[in-house]
Amino acid sequence: MGKSEDSDTKNSRNNTTTVADQNIVKDMDVYKNIVLFEEEESLKRSSEEDAQKFYETCNLIRKNMALISKLKSSTDTNTKDQIKEFQIETALAFMELKKLNRMEKFRTKHARDSLNTAKANVDNRHLQLQNLIYEVIHLKKEVMKCLQFKSKDEKIKLVSEEEFYKDAPESVTRPSVTLNDPHQRRLARLEWELTQRKQLATLCDNLTETKKSVATSIESKQSRLDNLAPQLRGILEASKPLQESLGLPLDKLKLEHEKAALLSPSLYILYAKASAFRDACDSTLMVSVEGDEDEAKRVSNQDGGQESDSDNENQSENQPEEPPVHKKRHHRISKEARQEEKKIRLLQKHPLSVKLIVSFKDDTKLKLQFYYLTVLKVITVESDLLTVNLGGISVGDMLVSESVLRELYPGDTGLESPNPANTYQLARHKLDSFSSLNLGIPYRWAQRMAGLHFVPIDAREQKSVIQDNAQDSVESVLREINKRVKARLDLCAEIRQLETGSMPVLSGTIDPIPQKVCTTLHKFVISSWKNYCSSFRCSELSQDFISSSDIFYEAVLRRGNNELTAFIAIKPDYPKVSSIFRIKFHDNLPAGVDVLRDIEREVNVLWEKPPTLSAQLQRLRSCFDIYLETEGLAPREKIFFHPVRGRTRSRPYKYVELGGGIFTHR
Repeated sequence: MGKSEDSDTKNSRNNTTTVADQNIVKDMDVYKNIVLFEEEESLKRSSEEDAQKFYETCNLIRKNMALISKLKSSTDTNTKDQIKEFQIETALAFMELKKLNRMEKFRTKHARDSLNTAKANVDNRHLQLQNLIYEVIHLKKEVMKCLQFKSKDEKIKLVSEEEFYKDAPESVTRPSVTLNDPHQRRLARLEWELTQRKQLATLCDNLTETKKSVATSIESKQSRLDNLAPQLRGILEASKPLQESLGLPLDKLKLEHEKAALLSPSLYILYAKASAFRDACDSTLMVSVEGDEDEAKRVSNQDGGQESDSDNENQSENQPEEPPVHKKRHHRISKEARQEEKKIRLLQKHPLSVKLIVSFKDDTKLKLQFYYLTVLKVITVESDLLTVNLGGISVGDMLVSESVLRELYPGDTGLESPNPANTYQLARHKLDSFSSLNLGIPYRWAQRMAGLHFVPIDAREQKSVIQDNAQDSVESVLREINKRVKARLDLCAEIRQLETGSMPVLSGTIDPIPQKVCTTLHKFVISSWKNYCSSFRCSELSQDFISSSDIFYEAVLRRGNNELTAFIAIKPDYPKVSSIFRIKFHDNLPAGVDVLRDIEREVNVLWEKPPTLSAQLQRLRSCFDIYLETEGLAPREKIFFHPVRGRTRSRPYKYVELGGGIFTHR
């Protein structure tokens, strides 16, 4: 009994479970059908209508809620049924809102799915397009490779078709085939080219054999010449006395030319010009190359090492120092020592130099030594004027070589380097001006003679350089030096005579000068720029018409108890440029500024051509006589009509050779 009851209980339970499962399946099918129905309905219905219905439902809920609230707040007891109806209607409205919400979500999900599907299609199409484009590009490249393919035979320069049909045999040309077929014609021409090259290769081998035989013959003859060379050197060594007696220093010229080949390019140009001028025009000019030949060979073998050091100097200064190596101890050079080494390298000269010795009359010689600064890249000149003892105290400065060569051409003082780059190079090493380095004087005419041309900073100077090419010629420079030395020698003779108190005989002057003058030259001595500045209270830095490069003298003129002191500045280019006189009366003479100005104008300006120093002194003496006589400070010995004239009370300083000589006003 018990077992049967248990089995019935189990069967009933199983039946119950099966029925429940079936109900769940039915519910799931109903829910799925409802969902499918709502999805279809959401696709069929318009979203605008649902939105309008949503607003209407919301308004209905608000209205019902307001009525329910109003009914609940009233005291009427018959409103329960109304409230219940409104609550049911409101609940149905909420159900409607939920349905609208589900439909909107269905619609949104459908739109997203449609968008993703469309995007996937677009991506697929785009990928297909890219694949097609890649295939097109690949095919184009293959087509271009095919079109641009060049066979090796295209690089061969073949003979023209006319020569091919003219020179090649008929077995190669085959006109019946090649005239109508370009491909066969090309093959035939290549075959003919191969045949010709084989023939030329055979000819080349034959010529090579001939060349080897000729080279063997040359080597045998060269060995014979090498054996003959010691004998020839012995003959030349034995013929040296004969060469010297006949004036044919062949060995000396050969050695000098070999030494000149080691010069720097600019010095070699100068040497070549000077040697050519010596051989053609002036046999007294001595041209030689001096210096250490072995050092010059070492410098030339460095292949521009000096220039590379100077170019890399900035880089070496800016690079940081390497850290010390602990394996080995090295002595480190101090910073001051490195700077000093760089200065020495900056001021380095080429080992060889060119020396010119110019001869003048009375055994006077001018030695010019030309150096080349390898880093600064300029030519410097060291000069020395060798003269016999001319006597006199005041002529020494006249014959100093630096004074003779100063301003050989206008503005060329040699105080500054003509290379503008040197200014920055010297400033980087904190060096003073070029003139204080004792490297010689870098005259511009020396650079031009050596073929060096620099761009001047002043544009006016550049125009003058372009217009005047005389400085490029050795002949014109030596002519100017000859004129300058000759003028200085004549001036020294004139000054030596003035030191004795006697005036030289004046001849060849265009302007009339009185010969009978009472004023005497009491003293003529040398002076200085410093004395000139202190006498006229001017600054030593001010340089107008008179500068520190001039040569200064003082002349004291006396007539009776009256004295006049003349400060004379002789320009470097005398007598092309006349001397400049400044005068001062002694305290016992009442002279105004106008009087001094008139006398200075007569002596310095009023000449038809540049006068000599003696002519200017002679006119100064006559003007001093006229001044003293017109002032009544001395007896009247000159002939003049009026002592003074005009508001400035000018004197009759002009001399006219009429009736024995008279003085008139200007």
